[in-house]
Order: sequence, then structure tokens, then C-alpha cells
Amino acid sequence: MAKIPSFCVVLPMYNERPNAAPSIRRLTAFLDKVPTRTAIIAVDDGSTDGTLAELRRLESVIPNLIVEARPQNGGYGAANRTGFAATLRKGFEYAVVMDADGTQDPAYLEGFFAPMQAGIDFIKATRYRSGGRVVGVDWRRYMVSWVGNRLARIALRCNLTDYTNGFRAIRSSLLARLDTRETSFVVLLEEIRLARKLRASFAEAPYTLTVRDEGESASKFSYSWSVYLSYLKYLFSR
Repeated sequence: MAKIPSFCVVLPMYNERPNAAPSIRRLTAFLDKVPTRTAIIAVDDGSTDGTLAELRRLESVIPNLIVEARPQNGGYGAANRTGFAATLRKGFEYAVVMDADGTQDPAYLEGFFAPMQAGIDFIKATRYRSGGRVVGVDWRRYMVSWVGNRLARIALRCNLTDYTNGFRAIRSSLLARLDTRETSFVVLLEEIRLARKLRASFAEAPYTLTVRDEGESASKFSYSWSVYLSYLKYLFSR
């Protein structure tokens, strides 16, 4: 069997101080068992709640943690680009993007390994194929997400099922050519549109999404009706 390519996990963070240590330590425990070169690249996107100070503290005691600090909040897309630039500088073969709020179990990273070993350019975690599911999400939000993803599949003409999911792995050779501009979650659709133009290969890995505490999500990279509307505008206006 081919060796697992080297990869880093990019964690975009905005006002995630309570979640920073638990999520990074949980991820570190998993990565310590993976037989390849790995790291965590935590990107603080101009947090105002002490997230950066907590990340610097963790960086001093966790050898494979790399902290990238943005001077001001630039949005999810900008935080991703900062993490991707660090991925390329550090010479990793893949960047895997995860949420920093504990809703994505590191164990699901294993589903990415076989596609990575096969050299797939773009791997998406999916809630909507066999083996994937959503737990604890309000049915109205689930339906909005499901319908939005069906529309994206029609508009982008790509055989993926979960376009709005930020849990994904991108090969560095493709990352170097993805010139994204969006700052919001719409960057997820922009990436796929650009990757298709570059004739990238795609695959999916099923996983189970659990819901975060809604009372704690207002200041973070959170989804909303306006986000889904921006997806639709992006799909049908370009």
C-alpha cells in the first residue's frame, strides 16, 4: 500500500478561545498515531477574545502546532488562504481544512487517506453519501443545506454531494494554482469551480457532523440564511 502523503490540518479560528485547546489536543492525539509527516496550522483571523494568546501558549508546548496570525478579521476565505500559504511554505503534500469548534471528529480523517494515497486533488467530506449523516441539526437547517447542495451539484456539474462543507483536503499542487478571491464561505464554491477548470480529480469521504452549541456560535465562522443566499447568487450570477 502506498505511503500516506504528508499533510497539515488547517484550523481557521475567529474568537474560538474556549475551543482552541480541546480541539488542538484532540487533533494532536490523533495525528501522533498517523505514520506520516503532519502538523496543525491554526490561523487566528483577528480574534478579539484572546484566541491568539491561547494559541501562542499551545504553540510553546505542542511541537507540531504552527500558529499563523492575521492582524484583522478578513473572513473565512481569507483565513483559509493564509493557512494554504503556510502549507505550501512548509512543503506539505496536502492541506486538510477542519472546523475548530469540535463538531468534526478527527477520526474521520482516516477516510481521506485512501484518496490521498491515490493522488486525488480535491477530497470533500460528505454528509449526504452512504455512511455520512448529520446529528442534532434542526430539520429546517438540514433541508436548506440539502437543497442548496443539490442546486450546487446541478450548477457546477461536479459529481460531489456536499459543496457547502468546509471539511476537505486539497493537494498542494492544486492549491498553488487556486487563485481564490472570496472572503466568505462562498469560497467553498469558488474553489470547486476553479478546480474543475483546472481539470482536478475529485473524491468524497463520508462523515457524521454533530452540531455546535448555537448559543456560542454568533461570533464564529457560522452559517446562516444569508450565507446560503450568497451561495445561490454565486451559483447563478456568474
